[in-house]
Amino acid sequence: MAMNAEGLLYSSPHFTAECRFKECVFENYYVLYASALYRQRRSGRAWYLGLDKEGRVMKGNRVKKTKAAAHFVPKLLEGALGSEAEGRLREKLFSGYDSSVRPAREVGDRVGVSIGLSLAQLISLNEKDEEMSTKVYLDLEWTDYRLSWDPAEHEGIDSLRITAGSVWLPDVVLLNNNDGNFDVALDINVVVSSDGSVRWRPPGIYRSSCSIQVTYFPFDWQNCTMVFSSYSYDSSEVSLQTGLGPDGQERQEVHIHEGTFIENGQWEIIHKPSRLIQPPADPRGGGEGRREEVTFYLIIRRKPLFYLVNVIAPCILITILAIFVFYLPPDAGEKMGLSIFALLTLTVFLLLLADKVPETSLSVPIIIKYLMFTMVLVTFSVILSVVVLNLHHRSPHTHQMPLWVRQIFILKLPLYLGLKRPKPERDQMPEPPPVALRDSPGSGWGRGTDEYFIRKPPNDFLFPKPNRFQPELSAPDPRRFVDGPNRAVGLPPELREVVSSISYIARQLQEQEDHDALKEDWQFVAMVVDRLFLWTFIIFTSVGTLVIFLDATYHLPPADPFP
Repeated sequence: MAMNAEGLLYSSPHFTAECRFKECVFENYYVLYASALYRQRRSGRAWYLGLDKEGRVMKGNRVKKTKAAAHFVPKLLEGALGSEAEGRLREKLFSGYDSSVRPAREVGDRVGVSIGLSLAQLISLNEKDEEMSTKVYLDLEWTDYRLSWDPAEHEGIDSLRITAGSVWLPDVVLLNNNDGNFDVALDINVVVSSDGSVRWRPPGIYRSSCSIQVTYFPFDWQNCTMVFSSYSYDSSEVSLQTGLGPDGQERQEVHIHEGTFIENGQWEIIHKPSRLIQPPADPRGGGEGRREEVTFYLIIRRKPLFYLVNVIAPCILITILAIFVFYLPPDAGEKMGLSIFALLTLTVFLLLLADKVPETSLSVPIIIKYLMFTMVLVTFSVILSVVVLNLHHRSPHTHQMPLWVRQIFILKLPLYLGLKRPKPERDQMPEPPPVALRDSPGSGWGRGTDEYFIRKPPNDFLFPKPNRFQPELSAPDPRRFVDGPNRAVGLPPELREVVSSISYIARQLQEQEDHDALKEDWQFVAMVVDRLFLWTFIIFTSVGTLVIFLDATYHLPPADPFP
């Protein structure tokens, strides 16, 4: 410090020549608050008002420029004396101190280092790269006997804040680092107590490797670890232990940093224990090269709401659409279009999920299993829709219905599937009413019977009943119309042509009716097969969905991580 020409106190490293006193923060975190001066110009005269350490104007009279130094010298001298005592203590402690030498009194002594971890944020878990990103505060504590003193001999100073590069560090790093960056985010100062204990709490953003188990994705839970150990010292030189709590006892879990902790939107922390892993004993008796490790476990469970809403629910709806393909009549023409639409939609979902899960052949995620199960069902629905359409469009000219098909799909299966075939039209013909009602003009019975007899001529019209006046025809010969009406004897030539035409019409009507009946049989078989596939798909889809997802609901994190 020095006095300028006007008698004002200033110090060149921390103060300006204009005597604008500022806060001074030294490397040891001892803060010397010097009051700043604020200059006001009023009537051409310079006045200085004292400012406290927070920048507020101090109460009291204004001080002239020539008396400003004397006004603030007592405060400066008080800070300077404290800084001088700390400086002497620093000089004493670091006189001959070598930060590269391990703080052990004897050669065979081990330096005890406690490692704690405070979690500020679980940033993300990248399943594809199998990498967990966390924001943590590493809590390291050890004892350096060379950095101890008696506070009574140094004006009550019981702690110092020293740069991390000035003291010995245990060189603790994250072993399962995934990006090759082993340094902490900020080399903050260490806090040295008068008993020689040193505490260092550097913050860091770590990217650690985490083996992802994708079997029950997205209803999965993961066990990710962060393994810390001394990189330069083995177990014969440094003894590790888990971090200490406020009560001085070992805290065998990851501490949640309450002030800055941010909840993750995708993962929920279930357990967070920590364990000291001792190196296996060497049967040859050598202990060199074996390192102790402190492992912090983060057992986390996925929150599946995102996948339930965006993936699983649409897949279930698409599966329902694929099921209703079998309820769609074949004549609608959209049976194949709906099936292929469902198949293509599931393919798109499968491609979207391919970027979310790790590229591994060890196991298949449960959601991929469900998609594949659904895709197989939809694929079968496309194939079976082709079968149904093929059955529906069969005719007697192309296919002959086997007897077993008629027995199973027309006579037996409809009873179990709730299908009832309408009766043929001939069975639905009403009984003729009484003569009185039949002859009434408004009964409408004659019109229906006329239509019926047009479609189905009576047999006695083609084969006349015997006449008592024609005894030679009293016993009709069935061979009369076998080879056509020309062989018929006893008919006038005028009637032979009429009978021939009527017989031709009757045969055509009968053949058309038989053709329609057989075609309707094939259509009914197609409808029965469609209904059979409908119930089969409903059962398979329901059972498969329940089995797959109920299996996932029982996959829960353990109640005790170390039973």
